[in-house]
Amino acid sequence: MSTDFNKFNTPAHASSSSLGFAQAAGLAVASEPVQQGALNLRMIRGPLQPQQNQSIISQYNSLASEDISTADFLRWIQNSPEGPAWHAILETIDGDIVGHTSLIPIPATYNGRPAVAAKSEFSFIREEYRAAKIRGFEQSGRLKNLIYIDELFKLCRAEGWSPLLISTSSSYHRVFRSIACYPVNFPLWECLLVLRPGKAASGTPNLQSWQRASLWGTGLIQTTLWSSALLFSDRSELRRFPAHEKPLPPCGQKLACFQDKESLAWRYPEEQYTRIAGSGQGADLIVKHGSDTRYLRVCQWQSGAPSAALITELVQMARQQRALGVRWAVYEQDAGSAAVVSRLRSLGFLCAKRVRTLLINTAERELLESSNWNLTDAMFSFDH
Repeated sequence: MSTDFNKFNTPAHASSSSLGFAQAAGLAVASEPVQQGALNLRMIRGPLQPQQNQSIISQYNSLASEDISTADFLRWIQNSPEGPAWHAILETIDGDIVGHTSLIPIPATYNGRPAVAAKSEFSFIREEYRAAKIRGFEQSGRLKNLIYIDELFKLCRAEGWSPLLISTSSSYHRVFRSIACYPVNFPLWECLLVLRPGKAASGTPNLQSWQRASLWGTGLIQTTLWSSALLFSDRSELRRFPAHEKPLPPCGQKLACFQDKESLAWRYPEEQYTRIAGSGQGADLIVKHGSDTRYLRVCQWQSGAPSAALITELVQMARQQRALGVRWAVYEQDAGSAAVVSRLRSLGFLCAKRVRTLLINTAERELLESSNWNLTDAMFSFDH
């Protein structure tokens, strides 16, 4: 099975910050600019007022074509174990919010010590205010989104937050260099098992006819092989439980996020995620539940090759949830990553190389090297 699915493995919901910065940089549906005075820029540590929260998430959802619930939005910006997010808000003279970004603090460890990373999310500027100046920055030639992001980053760096992360389209990477945000590429293998070939082929956007046919054919083979395998598997040693029941094991000197019980409970609510564990190395992972429009997605795991029983448990869970299949992004971090890909391929998964990029602002220059990160899809599916 040599099908290249790089062109059709976009998640059902794209990264929220990527869409937000696209909006901020002017990719929203065009509208006529309006005449207005300078906008006010305010830096606020949450929690915000209820009406401010509602204004931000409703505008963000509209501009980014998202459907993030108010409850999920509030969980991200208010409930981090490191405290609420910092917000940069652009307002009219009447107090109407017309632009926003936030930095959400994320508990992390680096070189064996606690750290506070932060990720920019829920970013937008309303299209009709792109021509307006920001009060106090009237003479600046920078894009407005660069102005308020830079001011927010300076404030949070002064509080000791580092690294600061942005996920956005590669077309904007060059301009962000002016505020010391540098692209770091993270190579990975995207591994896919299709369990509902017809629905996966018809529901995946941006495919040519031959690609849909190839996805359907590959999925049909995978589904046939796994239908019989599930009948003879022994998974008695495995159990499912909430992600925060116990901490994940230490990751050595690399930067890692979402390791302790408190941050696991914040990142992975029980109604959306399940942890599966057994005995032995590699037998401990956290998955995002699937649905008839989503794949079951592995978000975080203990390094090492997973057992056949564990992978079988993933497939069985995906079938129970009528998910499109199983997705696992394996970042190239060590020999354990290669072992995971080898095991998945041996069990019929289709694996293709990809690269994901984060823009990183940090005083620790070594964090501009992907080899110093223990990265997982938990950081790239922040809208879930």
